[in-house]
Amino acid sequence: MVQGNSSGVIGKRGSEVPTRPFGRLAMAMAMFGILLLGLVSFGQVELGILSTDLPHWQELADVFRAQGGSVQLHAYSESYLYQQINFLIPWGLSKLDIVEVLEEWLGGVHGKLQDLSPWRAELEAAGVEVVTYGGRAIGVRLPWRDDALAGVPSRGDPAKAIGFLKLMGQEKPSYPVPQGVVTAKVPPTTTLSIGSIEIGKLEINLPYVDGALELLLSTVKKAVPTGNLAPLAYLPSAAREAISFVAKLAGIPLSAGGTEITLLIKPLRPGTKVAPLSVGRTVQAPSGLQKVTVPLGSLEAVLQEISARYGGQVLIKVPATPIPLAMTSEGVGKIQADVYHAAGYRGAGVKIAVIDVGFVGLSASQARGDLPYSVTTRDFTGRGIESDYSHGTAVAEIVHDVAPDAQLYLIKIGDEVDLDNAVAYCISEGIDIINHSLGWYNTNFYDGTGTIGDIVRRATSAGILWVQAAGNDARTHWEGSFTDTDGDGWLDTEIRLTASSGDPIMLYFTWDGWPTTSDDYDLFLYGPGGTLVASSTKTQAGTEEPTEFISYTAATSGTYTIRIQRASGSPRRLELFSIYQELSPHVATSSMPAPANAAEALTVGAISWDNYTTGPIEEYSSRGPTNDGRQKPDLVAPDNVSTGVAPHYSTFQGTSAAAPHLAG
Repeated sequence: MVQGNSSGVIGKRGSEVPTRPFGRLAMAMAMFGILLLGLVSFGQVELGILSTDLPHWQELADVFRAQGGSVQLHAYSESYLYQQINFLIPWGLSKLDIVEVLEEWLGGVHGKLQDLSPWRAELEAAGVEVVTYGGRAIGVRLPWRDDALAGVPSRGDPAKAIGFLKLMGQEKPSYPVPQGVVTAKVPPTTTLSIGSIEIGKLEINLPYVDGALELLLSTVKKAVPTGNLAPLAYLPSAAREAISFVAKLAGIPLSAGGTEITLLIKPLRPGTKVAPLSVGRTVQAPSGLQKVTVPLGSLEAVLQEISARYGGQVLIKVPATPIPLAMTSEGVGKIQADVYHAAGYRGAGVKIAVIDVGFVGLSASQARGDLPYSVTTRDFTGRGIESDYSHGTAVAEIVHDVAPDAQLYLIKIGDEVDLDNAVAYCISEGIDIINHSLGWYNTNFYDGTGTIGDIVRRATSAGILWVQAAGNDARTHWEGSFTDTDGDGWLDTEIRLTASSGDPIMLYFTWDGWPTTSDDYDLFLYGPGGTLVASSTKTQAGTEEPTEFISYTAATSGTYTIRIQRASGSPRRLELFSIYQELSPHVATSSMPAPANAAEALTVGAISWDNYTTGPIEEYSSRGPTNDGRQKPDLVAPDNVSTGVAPHYSTFQGTSAAAPHLAG
C-alpha cells in the first residue's frame, strides 16, 4: 500500500475541507513570482527573540508591516534561543534571519553571527548603535535594554534583515500604526454586533454554569423576545443567524435543525450521580460524566432544574471536542518493522484499539486490502462509524502496516463522555494498546491533570498501553504571564494570525486557575480592518473553569489580531492555542494538548520519514516540557507518509501519523 512520496500537501489540522498546498517547491515558485511582479517591498523576515521582550519586538513588527514588510516572531526561552544560534542554525536545522543575543553569550556565539560592516554606515545613519566584537560589526543595540543586541545568524541574509534592523534607531517609532492594528492607548471596542443584536460582558452569572451557555441563553432571549422558540428554520432570518452564530462562536453542539443542544454535566464530588432530567436524552459514563441533549427552548428550565437539584455538586458546561492531530507507509522501513515481520513478529494475538473521530472510507480501505475485514468497530456517537472524518481510517492503516496480524478495534467518539465509555469498552474487551491521535484543548492547564488525563489513567491502570500523539502546535501556540505595563487592563502582547476569506479560525484560551477560578479573563478577535469580529467574554466568578473559546469563519482575508483582557482578578500565566493558523509571536515550548501532557501516556513527536535517521523533529511537532515541569514527548516516529485515504491523507503529516507507527 505504502509508496514513496515526500512532497506532500500540508492540510489544516482537524479539517477535511480543501486546503491550500504549500510544499517547498510550490512555495518557492509562488514567492519567486511575487518578487518578479514587485508586489512586496520586503521578503518575510523571521526573528528569533526572547519571550520576555515580546512587547518591544511586537511594536517594531507593527512598524515594519506598516512599511509593507512581512515579519514572523518566534519567541523562545534563553536556553533554547542560545541553542538555536549556536547549534541548530549553523547545522541548517532552523532558519532565522535575525536573532536576539545576550551580551553574555558573545564569547560562545560571536563566530555564529555575520559581519555587518558593509552596512554599518547605513545603520548608523538611521540612528542605530552598532555593536562590535573582535573587530567585527556583529549586531545592533536593542533600544530597550543595554545587555542585548540583534544580529544576523550564520545562515541568515543581511541584505534581507537590514531594513528591520534600521528600526532599532528609536524605541518609540514615529511611523503611523498600520490600519487595523489595535493599540492599548485607544481602548478597542468589546461589544460584538450580530445584526441588530449586541453581545458584551453578561451582567448575569449563574454559579456552576459555563458562561457559553449563559451567552446562548441571553442571545435567544434577545433574538426571540416573545419567548416562543420554534425550530431555527421557522424563525426570522436575523434571529436564526444570531443564534447560530453564537452557538458556533462558543462551540455549543447545536443539532442540524437547530432544535436541540447538548450539555455536559461534570460531577465536582466523587460519587455524585445525576438522575435523568424531566426532558431530553441522557448518556452516562463510568466516571459520572453525563451528556444531556435537550430542546433549545428548554435550556433555561433545564439549567434551573439541575441547579435546584445539584447546586454546587456538578458543573454544567459545553462538551469538549477532540481535535485530530494531523496537518492535512514509508515509516514501516524507517522504524525497521519489516525486520520484525521477517522474523515472524507481526502482532498476532495483540488487540490494538484506534480511538478516533471518524472512519470515513473504511469500506473502501478494506476493499483495497489496506485494512482487513476482520476489524471490530464501535460507534459511541450514534452518527455511524463511516461519518464525519477519514482521519481514523488513515491512522488505522498505519497501525495495520506495522502490525499486520494484530486484531484492530476501530472506535469512534465525539466528546469526553464517549471517550470515557470507549475506555470502559476497551477494558472489557481486553485491549492491549490504545492509539489516540487526538488532542483535547481547554481541559487542563497542560499539566496532565483533569478529566481527559483521568480517563487515560483508568486505561493504564487496567494494563493498557496508551500511545498518544504529541500535537502539532509548536507554531500555533503562545504562552506567557499577563503583563500590563500601562495599566489599561489589556495584555501588552498583541498576537496575530493570517487567514483567507472562508478559513475557519478556532482559538482555545486558558490560564492557571484550574479547576475553578475567580480570576476573570476575556478573549477578543479583531479583523483586518480593526473591527471586533468574535469574542469570548464568560464571567469566571469562582465556580467556573478558566477557559475562553472562539470559533469563527474569516469574512475577509488579511491579518487578524488577538487581544486578551483581564476583567478582574490577579495576573496569571496564560495559554493560547490556534487550531488552524500559525500565531505571531508563537512559543514552541510547552505546546502539547491533553492528554499528551499526562505522565501515563506514551507521547510521540514526529520526524519526517525521509530524514528520519538524522532529524530534525518536524517544526510543527509540539514540544515540552509540560507546565508542571516534566519532559515530553517520550519518543518520536515518522510522519509525512502515504496512506490510501485520499485526498486528505494521501500524504499524512503530523503527530497523528507518528503515533500509530509506535502503537503498531
